[in-house]
Parts: sequence; C-alpha cells; structure tokens
Amino acid sequence: MKIVEKIKNLIKTDKQEKTEGVSLKDLEPFLSNYGIDIDNIDRSTDLSETIYYICLKHLSETISKMPWELRILTQKKGKEKVPNSKLDSILNLRPNPYMTAATFWGTVELNKLHYGNAYIYIEADKNGFPKYLWLLPSNEVKIWVDNKGIFGRVNSIWYVWTDGRTRNRYSFEMDEIIHLKTHISFNGLSGVPIRDILKTQISSGKNSVGFLNKLYKSNMFGSKVLVHYTGELKQASEEKLVSKLENFSKTQGSGKFIPIPLGMQAQLLDMKLADAQFFENNKVSALQLAAAFGIKPNIINDYTKSSYSNSETQQVDFYVNTLQPLFKTYEQEISYKILSEKDINKGYRLEINEKILFKMDNKTQSEVFSKYLANFAMTPNEVREDLNLPYIDGGDTLLGNGSTINLENIGNQYNNKGGE
Repeated sequence: MKIVEKIKNLIKTDKQEKTEGVSLKDLEPFLSNYGIDIDNIDRSTDLSETIYYICLKHLSETISKMPWELRILTQKKGKEKVPNSKLDSILNLRPNPYMTAATFWGTVELNKLHYGNAYIYIEADKNGFPKYLWLLPSNEVKIWVDNKGIFGRVNSIWYVWTDGRTRNRYSFEMDEIIHLKTHISFNGLSGVPIRDILKTQISSGKNSVGFLNKLYKSNMFGSKVLVHYTGELKQASEEKLVSKLENFSKTQGSGKFIPIPLGMQAQLLDMKLADAQFFENNKVSALQLAAAFGIKPNIINDYTKSSYSNSETQQVDFYVNTLQPLFKTYEQEISYKILSEKDINKGYRLEINEKILFKMDNKTQSEVFSKYLANFAMTPNEVREDLNLPYIDGGDTLLGNGSTINLENIGNQYNNKGGE
C-alpha cells in the first residue's frame, strides 16, 4: 500500500507526461494491478472545465481592454480629464518592460479570480513616483498582520513573497502592493477563490467531459458485458475467462466481435444519456457556475430563453451588477496606492473609461450625438473625441436650440421694447 500511495502522489504532482524517463503509459500494466486508472488521473487544473474557463476568459478580457484616465473633481467644472503622460504610459501602454497593458491587466484579473487575490508590486523611482508595476505569483504570497508591532507599527499589514524557485523571501509594506481580491472575503483582507466555493460544480463538469471522452473512445458502445451461462465454472476458470475477454476488448477495440465459449451469451450494459438526464444536469450546472461569476447565459452560448432584445438586457445587467462593482474595486485600490495623499486630497482619481463597452451602430451613434449637440450636452470636440477624430478650432462651445429657456425667464422676451 505504501508503494501504491507513493506512485499515486508521484503521478499527481507530475505535470509532465513522463516521470524520471518512464511515461505514464509504460506504467499502465503495473498501475492497473493496483486499481489505478491513468485515464482518471487529474493532471490538469480547474481551467480544463469549459464553463469555468469561459467565465475567467470573459472577465479577464473585459478588464484587459479597459482604458484608464486621470480625472479631477472640481466645484466649478465638475469632473475633468487630466492629461498625464507618465501615468498613462504605466496604466495604458507598458506597466513593465515585459508586458503590454492588455496582457498585464488580463493576467491580474485571471490571478485574482483563480487564486482569490492578485498582488502588484509598485516599483518607484528616486522621487517616489511609480516606475513599473510587477505582478507577483498569487500562490506564493502570504499576508502577515504585525499584531505585536515587531516591525515598528502595531497591526500593520505586510505582504511576504516566497520565491518558489530560489526559496528567497521578500517582504513588502502595505503601500508597496496593490492588492486586488475577489468579492468574497470573510475578513476583508484576503479574497476567497471562486473555484473553492464552486468545487462541486467544477468537478461535476470535468467528470462529465471525462465520461463523454470515454464514451467516444469506445465508439459509443457500453464498457461492460454481462455473460450468461447455464453451468458453473470454478474460480480459476472464471478469472481466466474474464481476463481473456478483457484483453481482447483492449487490443481489438470496441465494436469488434467478441469470441465466447459455446453456451454463453454476451449482453451489453449501457446507460443512455437521455435516461440519465445528462444534458439537462450539465446545463443546470453550467448556469449555476456562470451565475457565480455574474456571467449571463448568452455569454456561455445558452440562447434557449434569449432573444435579441433579451440579450441586450442581459448585457446591461452584466454591466450594472457585475462590471461596475469590479471597476469600482480596481479604481479605489489603484487610486489609493498609486496617487499621492496630496493628489487624493486635491480630488484626483484614477478611473476606468466605461464608454468603450457601449459601442453603437452608425445610425444609432449619429442620432445620439446629434441630440447631445443640439441640447447643450456635449461640445463638438467632445463628440469628435468619441469618434476618434482630431479637435477643431472653436469646437469647445456648447450648442443648442435657442427656443429652450429657463423657467425663471419665461415671458422676458415680451418685456423687451426695442432693446437688445
């Protein structure tokens, strides 16, 4: 039993097809004697479950394409966009020399969802301004609370990274790390991985795929045979007969005629997918898994109860109930960690430009912008900016229909006696 457990552990920890020069296929005869089926060995991660992968992919790609903007809130002009080439370069172009912004933020969201937490180290220049952003391995970082004040401050938070390759340990203060966590947290300090909460659904999805794979390998034939015999065989003869039939089935493949002794009858045992409500159960499990991520049915290609208008409503609901809380988490954490306290007190904030999510067709876009221009809502240059067109001289003036006036000014036009 110790040998078997050692081999099981060896196979589970090995992510390659071979261990010490011996392939798992070569070990199959030996392992089968101990009841170990290499086809059932899970050498992959939870990413092999399709719905789980789709949810991670959709959310990480959504974050990867969102542009960042520096804005300031003023009393006279409200919220204004502030040009800042340094922050724009770090957040929207190249967070570090090895990653584009799209790759970086998509990887951050993927780590956050899969591990529950994402940790970004802020490398500052000599003036304290952020120079590069580095993503730390989420599974190698621990959160320490200095409740005794050993490092100088009581109850301060430290992030400790133990490098999995060198085993070196690095510690970071709270202000050096951008910590993004899932929406499920029992202490407010660390997030809970979605896969831990949905372990049953993910496992069920992977098992269903494995079952279908086995069914396809057997050419949709049942894997068990029931043998009828009117006489009685000794145990040694039974074992010999069973071994002979199993070896023939493995070497010849399914669908072949099986030679059996005279007086015996072979009967196929099979479970129909419809009888087991296989597809119905799979659908329910998929919808539950997607709902936990805030993903709508149309995203996972379930259009059974969807129409064009319904799909549009689902998209709006996805934005309001899934993306807005997600964006708010990013904005609050990154603004607090990257901007100085002085800038924050002045009203500066880093925000995600959400307009990219609402792309319209040309006809709708023309109608919307025309109404905005004619009702003092947007200046021509603001419209041209949304259309990716350059500014024009004199395009910063609000325009509108002059027949619309304030309530207090009603009737004043009749009191004017030849004046202006």
